[in-house]
Amino acid sequence: MMNKVLRFGMSVCLAALPAVGMAAAPVVTANVSADSVYYSYVDKLSGMGYITSLPNGARPYSRMEMAKWVQEAEKTAKKKPMPGYLQDVLQAMETEFAPELATLQGHRTYDGVRLYSVTAALAYQGGDASSYRYPSGVHGSWQPFGTNRNGYQYGADGNAIASFEASGMIGHETAVYIRPRVSYDKNNHLSMSLEEGYIKTRSGIWAFEAGRQAMRWGQGATGTLALSNTMSPLTTLQAHFMEPQQVGGFFRFLGQADVHLFYGKLESDRSDRAAAYGRTEYDDAGLLGMRVDITPTSYVTVGLERISMLGGNGNGLNASDWGHWIYGRNDDNRKDRWDDIAGVDFRLRFPGVQLYGELYGEDQAGYLPSDIAYRAGVYLPQLTKDGSWDMTAEIVNTNNSWYIHSKFQNGWTYRGDIIGDAMGTNARKYYVGLTRHFRREGTIGVYVMRTDMDRGTAQHPTVDEIGITGQRKLRANVYLNGTIGAARVEHANYTSSTDHDTFAMASVKWLY
Repeated sequence: MMNKVLRFGMSVCLAALPAVGMAAAPVVTANVSADSVYYSYVDKLSGMGYITSLPNGARPYSRMEMAKWVQEAEKTAKKKPMPGYLQDVLQAMETEFAPELATLQGHRTYDGVRLYSVTAALAYQGGDASSYRYPSGVHGSWQPFGTNRNGYQYGADGNAIASFEASGMIGHETAVYIRPRVSYDKNNHLSMSLEEGYIKTRSGIWAFEAGRQAMRWGQGATGTLALSNTMSPLTTLQAHFMEPQQVGGFFRFLGQADVHLFYGKLESDRSDRAAAYGRTEYDDAGLLGMRVDITPTSYVTVGLERISMLGGNGNGLNASDWGHWIYGRNDDNRKDRWDDIAGVDFRLRFPGVQLYGELYGEDQAGYLPSDIAYRAGVYLPQLTKDGSWDMTAEIVNTNNSWYIHSKFQNGWTYRGDIIGDAMGTNARKYYVGLTRHFRREGTIGVYVMRTDMDRGTAQHPTVDEIGITGQRKLRANVYLNGTIGAARVEHANYTSSTDHDTFAMASVKWLY
């Protein structure tokens, strides 16, 4: 059913392409990394009603999209008084996206490749274990306080991390972005990696990207069910609309449509990883993703998504297999060539409240997803009149078929992280977070989260986590961010023991 709905959504967008293709082609810009603070700024401005359009669930957004939302907020602020703390947020975004704003105002500037930021961080991960394993069928590990970190796992005790971001234009239609990272801890010693790096160009309204980039598809405060930035960024080829396009013709009532496609290969040593645990796998298995976002009004956006793990060495698809894949038909275990996660997510925006959710299926056999997972959440952006206090609460549930598969026996993992929500298989998660906003972009937040993992086992891990987060602007273009928290892990690693973990992190970021 979900695959059929997705195919309908894709068909609508394809039918509308002749109409949207006549729109003026947007300007190419690099994207804003999925873990950037500017996403929380956009969410806040949207929740408070200063951004009139509703951002969809396909992240990352481009710098040009961010600039357009800044323009919307500026226009609304002329008619609706803006609290001081939001004025500071808007001013920071005006500074960050000044080149794109100049282009929107008809003064196109050439923003060459330059340094955007440098970040230095110190972190402490203390406790009985630095990480914990998933159940059989999911070859990976998790950490308390470990979501939305682009695959980075802190070592035991002290950690030192440094990174920088550089991006800009090479020519008039091509953008590049690079984000290297250097870290040190006693487990891994000195480590250097390219966290993200890609090149982006366009043809008409379509953008094309090649490289490594974190993606986050769906709606969620603590993760997303199918594709999140908890895992290491995957090297992919991507094609997507430069920005949401107005649907024309018969389907114009659907409002704006956005289309995203990607393909990437998973690890080349997946079979060795599985063999170490007596399982089988396929090296270089593919990950293929499609997403359509429909935003018919300023108060609702809906995403239709399908992600397939497929193929690999010795498990290639023939023409008949591809035909079955297109129609969402899956064969029995012996002939199985792929595994799907597909479904729908949404966000509804009303004055003073936003409701969001995800409903996805694990496509085990036949045409229908046989196992369902869901997320339901509420965002209250205006607990006080000026919105200086806000709250988010959500519940998430997966069943015992999620993130595992009979042919891909490492499960839905990449480099040891689950591709979707880090809570894993047959889990339920409860989350409540409260944030206080101050002038000069300052925030302090507190959250509590409980996760019952792998509930089908007698001694299943139960994680109780509490954390305090904050941001302070030290001076112009210099920010201090921090997190401190404690976690209790009952039945750690499926034993009778109870672990107690602590975490503290402080980072300084310089903007240029």
